Amino acid sequence: MKFIEKCIVKQNKKIVENIYMMELESSNIVTKSKPGQFIQIKVNAQNDPLLRRPISINEIKEDNRIVIYYKVVGKGTDILSKIREEDTISLVGPLGNGFDTNINNLNVAVIGGGIGIAPLYELTKDISKNNTVEAFLGFYNYTYLTDKFNKYSKEVYVSTVTGAEGYKGLVTDLFEKRLNKQKFDLIFACGPKTMLKKISDIAKKSNIKCQVSLEERMACGFGACLGCSIEMTDGSIKKVCTDGPVFWSDEVKFDE
Repeated sequence: MKFIEKCIVKQNKKIVENIYMMELESSNIVTKSKPGQFIQIKVNAQNDPLLRRPISINEIKEDNRIVIYYKVVGKGTDILSKIREEDTISLVGPLGNGFDTNINNLNVAVIGGGIGIAPLYELTKDISKNNTVEAFLGFYNYTYLTDKFNKYSKEVYVSTVTGAEGYKGLVTDLFEKRLNKQKFDLIFACGPKTMLKKISDIAKKSNIKCQVSLEERMACGFGACLGCSIEMTDGSIKKVCTDGPVFWSDEVKFDE
């Protein structure tokens, strides 16, 4: 079930360079949201930009609040970053199919890259109740959310491209190093497509089941415009907004 809801902004603050956190008070969307789903945000009342912005849900809180993290990359997210506390904005959600969290007694690797780390936090909270979770978080330079992952993960491994913190290099390389010492039963991943392709290849080679949350440009969020269509390994076409954004990695045809 999805809702169109006017929500009150309780927080909207810069976390690190170009990364913002927004906390929203919700009466309906929060009650139906699951890890891996997303919302569509109307950034202002002037219809400029016309389209809503799709942003994944970072946290579902008990006080009827949802948290999102977003990166300022264009006009829409720049407007979003200037919204003040107690302002009201329009949301549509929850949208998409989230992660399959019906798992127990597994060793799980949660792997995120960049802003793709955000939706993995609520997932980690959820599955850590009955599973052992290790988190692998990849950044370019500035890190964030690592302290929150520490609460629900057995271990948190951090990589930065610049070497500012943790392992210097890609999070996929960091995970491969850990895989030499630790066996995992399942992988959850979200981030840039190049990262997800590499994780998918590692999972296939290591015979590990893997769910990936895809980041694609979306317009409507309801599957009508076909703007987020992707090809699957069986030749079929799926829509990331309605069939996903989460898929089993061996079902997705990643570009060579």
